[in-house]
This record gives sequence, C-alpha cells and structure tokens, in this order.
Amino acid sequence: MIRTIFLRASSAVSLAIPFFAAPAVAQTAPATDSSTGIEEIIVTATKRDENLVQVPISVNVVTELAIAERGITRPADFLGTTPNVTFIEDNAGEAYINIRGQTSVRNSDPNVAIVIDGVTLSSVKPFNQDLFGIQQIEVLKGPQSALYGRNAAAGAIVITTKKPSDEFEGNVVAAYGNFDTKRISSTISGPLTEGLGFTLAGSFRDTDGPFTNVVTGEKVHRFTSYNGRGRLLYDNGDGLTIDLKLGGHKSRGGGSAYNAQIAGTGIGGLPANPPVLDANYANMDFVSNVRGVFRENFFDATLKIDYDFDWATLTSISAYNRLNQYFASDSPPYVPDTGTVGANVQQYTYLDKNYSQEVRLTSGTGGPLQWQVGFYYLRFTRDQTSKISIDSDGLLPDDPRVIDPAGSPRPTLSFSNPLYRTTSYAPFASVQFNVTDQLRINLAGRYDTEKRTISEAASAAINPLTGVSYNNCIALTGKPIDECDADRTFKQFEPKASVSYEISSDASVYASYGKGFKSGGFNPIGSREALIAAAEDAGLPASSVYVQDGFDKEISTSYEIGAKARLLDRRLSVNAAVFKTNISGAQQFEFYPTVGLQTTIGIDKVKLKGFDIDFDLQLPTGTRLFGGYGYTHGRVSDFAGNPAFNGNVAPGAFKSTLNLGASQTIELGGDLSLVPRVEYNHYGSIWWDVANTPGTRRKPLSLLKARLSLKSGDRWEISAYGDNLTNEKYFQEVVPLLGFFTVNYRGPTRSYGMEARLNF
Repeated sequence: MIRTIFLRASSAVSLAIPFFAAPAVAQTAPATDSSTGIEEIIVTATKRDENLVQVPISVNVVTELAIAERGITRPADFLGTTPNVTFIEDNAGEAYINIRGQTSVRNSDPNVAIVIDGVTLSSVKPFNQDLFGIQQIEVLKGPQSALYGRNAAAGAIVITTKKPSDEFEGNVVAAYGNFDTKRISSTISGPLTEGLGFTLAGSFRDTDGPFTNVVTGEKVHRFTSYNGRGRLLYDNGDGLTIDLKLGGHKSRGGGSAYNAQIAGTGIGGLPANPPVLDANYANMDFVSNVRGVFRENFFDATLKIDYDFDWATLTSISAYNRLNQYFASDSPPYVPDTGTVGANVQQYTYLDKNYSQEVRLTSGTGGPLQWQVGFYYLRFTRDQTSKISIDSDGLLPDDPRVIDPAGSPRPTLSFSNPLYRTTSYAPFASVQFNVTDQLRINLAGRYDTEKRTISEAASAAINPLTGVSYNNCIALTGKPIDECDADRTFKQFEPKASVSYEISSDASVYASYGKGFKSGGFNPIGSREALIAAAEDAGLPASSVYVQDGFDKEISTSYEIGAKARLLDRRLSVNAAVFKTNISGAQQFEFYPTVGLQTTIGIDKVKLKGFDIDFDLQLPTGTRLFGGYGYTHGRVSDFAGNPAFNGNVAPGAFKSTLNLGASQTIELGGDLSLVPRVEYNHYGSIWWDVANTPGTRRKPLSLLKARLSLKSGDRWEISAYGDNLTNEKYFQEVVPLLGFFTVNYRGPTRSYGMEARLNF
C-alpha cells in the first residue's frame, strides 16, 4: 500500500543539487606575520576596487592565503563557517545557499548570485565543484540586486580567479584521505610575450564517500571529477586589456542517494509505534536495490574587454556556458522492492545553455563623484526530461530520453519533457558621492525585465500502462499539444541606498536600504487541475487548493546598520551588522506524491530580523583567534493558502550559527614553522517546510575540525587534517512530504587525511 503511493509520486522527484558553492568565512583576513597585524583587504563588492573597511556592505572575505591555510577545497569549506549562511548540497549536482533566512529551493531560482570573474551564473548547478587557482572569495550579505541583478536578493558570492603573473610561477597540491579519497590540483602562470600572460589550472578528485549500500554494495556518495581552466590576458599598455577564459569539468558519481522515513511503518529505522518522524535519527543503512548514476559535463567561455579612457573605463563581458547533466536512481522510499506494486526507478536529464552580455562604463576614482552605468542581457534555455519506469529487474533503462513501451524489460510509467526559455535584460546605474572626506552616499538602481516561457514536448501518445497520454499537459488539461505552452513577463525596479561615515582610516559605520527581486515561473502545466481533482476525490472543496500552474515573483525589502573596525594597531578586525527583511511571495517547494507533482508556491509574507558579527585577532605571539556569530528570527506572517501556518518558523535557515577557532604559529628554526589549527562550528535548529511538520525539526548541531601544518616559508607545506572529528551523524537536508514521511540526505561522517603543497 505504501509503495503504491509512490507510483506517480516518483515521476516528479527531481533530487538534483548543483556543484560549486563557496561559503564566506567568519574571519575577513588570513593570518599574517605576527609583527605586522592583519593585512589590508581590497574587495570588488561594488564592481570597483575598494578597501573592505569603507564598503557599506556586510562582506566576509577569504583571501588566497586563507584558502591555503584553511585547506579550503570546496564551497562547503567556507560557506559552512559563515554567520547566518546555510549551505546544502547532495551528490546529484544540487546546492542551495540561504543567507539571513532568505531561501533557495528546488524548482526555483537561487536567491544568491554567484559571480565568477565578473560573470553571474544563470544557475547554481555549475558552482559546487573543487576550488583551485582562486585569488579571493567575497560573500556579500543583504540585497545586491541593484548591482548584480536577478537572484541576488539575499546576497552574492563574488569569486576572483588568479590572473596571469609577470613571472613564471605555480603550485601543486596533492592529498589522500579515508574513503580512498584522492585529490590533486595545480596552477601554472606566467608571461608568454610582452603584454600577454597565461594561467593554466586544473584539479582531479576521486572518492568512494562514507556510505555503502548494504544491498548492492554501491558506494552511494562516490564521486569523480576532472576540472580545467585556461586563461589568456593581454594588456597593450595603453588602456586596452583583453581577458579570455575557457573552462569546464566532467563529473561522475552516484544518483539521488537519499534515505526515507515513513511514520508508522518502520521504514527508515523508526519504530512502527508511535507513528512519528525523527529528523535527528540519521544512523540508518542505505538499502535501495538499484545502483544510482550521476553524470555531468560543463563548459564555459568568457571574454572580458576593458578600455581605459582616463576619465572612465568601458567594460564588455560576454559569456557562454553549457551544462549536460543526468542522474538516476531508485524511487522513494528507496527500499528493496523489485517486481512489487509501485516499485519504480527515476531518471532525469538537464541540458542548459546560457548566453549573457554585460556592458558598463565606470568613472575613474578621482573627485567627489563616482558613477557607473550599464546594460545586461541574458538568454537561457533548458531542455529537461523526467522519466519514471517500472522496476522489474533492479536496473535502469538504457536511454533516459526514450519512452520504453509496454512489454519491454523496463516499461515507462510516466515521461515529461518541459522546455524552458528565459530572456532577461536590465539597465543599471550607481553613483557614489563624497559629501566630505568622511561622509559618503551611495545610490544604485536596476530595472529587470524577464520573460519566461514553458512548453511540454513529451509525446502525445497514449500510455498503455495508465490509459492517458504520456504528455501531462494533455492528460491533465485536455489541451491539444500545440497549446501546451505558456509565457509570463516579470518586471521589477531594485533600488539600493546607503550612507557611510568613515570614523578613521580603520573604522566606519553605515546604514543601507535595498530591494531584492527573484522572478516567478511555472509549475508543470496542469498542476492545478490535477490537485483540484485529487481534492474533490477526497471530499475537499476546490478552494482548498492554493497551488497555481505559475508562481509570482519574490520581492524583499531590507534594512541594515553595520560597523567595521581595525583595532589594536590593526591586529583586531571586527565587523557587525543588524538587519530586518520583509519578503512577499517567498518561494517554497511543495511536493504532492499522490499526484506525482513537484511545485513551487509563494508565502504571502515572511518577516526576518537578526544580526551577525565576526572577529579576527592576530596576537604578537603568533596566536590567531577568530570567530563569528549569526542570529536570524524568521516567521511566516501571512500565508493565505493555509492561515494555520501563520506564525510558524520560516523554513530553510538556521536559527543561529557560531564559529570559533584558533591557530598558533610555532617557529622551529630556519624557515620552518608548525601551525596547529582547530575550529568549532555550531548550527542552531532548522525547520524545512512552511507547515513546520512535527518530527522534521533538526536540533542544534556541533562539528569540530582540525589541521596541523609543517611549513617551509612559502615553498612547501605538509598538513594533516580532520573534519567532523566527533563523528556526528546527521541529515544535511530533510524534505517533508504530506506530513507523514520525509526524504533525507545524510551529512558527511568523520574524514581525515594528509595534504602536501609545493609552490614554485
């Protein structure tokens, strides 16, 4: 009976999670020579170079030196230690970054812009990969839509890769750890001819992962990835620079490796009685009878041209990327059920193509008035398929884009092929006015226009297994196939204003106001009709259904007051901010397995408020202390779809985050030194859905990591490392479904290994 529920439900479960997210660290500077204090940091948060202390934005920065000292190799390594940041990932290419309670969810655009060398990614899918050849990472909190546009309502992650150097140089980093984890990366840079330099960078990672399926023997979190990037930079010495970058990756691994809990059944290791869920019970086996598969290929190209007219700089950024992704696995509830009623397997494909163009004119830095004007254009397409097949032999069908007829070894139960297209354009401008040497006013604005279309391209043929068309639009609405499409245009003006006062060269205060915008979109065509029919079959009125075939835009309004200081002869860095954000149309994921639909809804009003603070202290003794704390109070203030949810905790963000750490430089003589480092991270409780489903609240979690490095100046380094040293068992993500079962993704257990770095 339970398995029958999943017969059509599985057709909509797209458990993908993107690949390259880098969380901001609590500290804003790396350890430096104990006699000099914390180094000055220049950031590009406002699309121009500025001193971190003077920027009227809450920014957490990870420099190149900090990346090496902390052993940062993946986005989770720094996002997981940033106050008021939630980072969730899985092994099927999906990743979600939430800042200060503003969430990113399945089937909806991100709320945090990912900007790499000036190019904003249209999707987070190509983000969660290894980090190598990185110069600096900046995590901007609060609305950045005025500067970075679409999907920057909660903030932005700005990544700068290493530019070609004037002299030949490079590095090699190799590591080996438990779970047979192997990793190597290298960066080489230098001049080719006068005015022309190059950078080549690449990485390789292979791991079995911590978990083994006890039925199939599969390493469910296995992962292998090859990454490469090449860069040419030409400077004619007379104002013209041309920057060409080509890159890509190839990744392979397991499919949607999730556990399920179903209250009252014993599935997921829970007792049958009492029939309750438990989001804190994560010590369960993987028992699926189907071996999962994940494949991803990504290519991108960027051409940036700058021309300095002395009075202003003209910048053109052209970018193209292509993502081809496939993942497949058993369907929920991920139990051995081959040949039984409701036993299914799921397959999903994504083919994304993206082209963007930005042109901007930026004034010089002299004088009391500085300005920038520009225009942005984006064209994005996605060809997506979702295929659910009967599990007759524990194997996946050969081709995920082909319908297998009845009588074949693994007949297709349901198939969908939605085609999405997004066209977006936006003029933008900003101005900074120095009222006095200490008082500054910043104004910025952007007007986004985004047109979205959807069409269902699945075959109109009748599925003999269900008696209705394979095309869900035809089956659910009765429309002819040439009418199975829709389009909507979303428009929004996003202003931002701030005032800052420089108390001294080492201290400033600021206040800001800004609006954020995330476009609306489409649920599968016919969603509303299907849910109304299901409600009426259950004796409920049509008015009880609040899901629409489309969902509206999300708009946020934020206020922030902050302060930054470098104290004690620049040995202590302190940054603090308080914020308040009101959101209308907060997008959330809703899954209806009884009718096989994944949908997005909008919460009418969500209110958020809180604060975050971080510090970095460099002592003359070589001891470094660092840490940060973030608190977010979020509540659902109005949900017309179900007023009973009013007052619930807003889903998707930790109530609090705490990061504390210390390192010590021990001089051994000559140029040798020993650097032990320990770091403690505490994450407050978190709810995962607007209903605050009982049993799905994850309790606070504490994780401990450590690193011990032997260094020879800046020439070589050998390190031993360990993460989750206390071997906590927890779910990184919990997806509540219908109030009585959940689909859950395990967090990594204890890991450890050795790493060697050589600079030349």
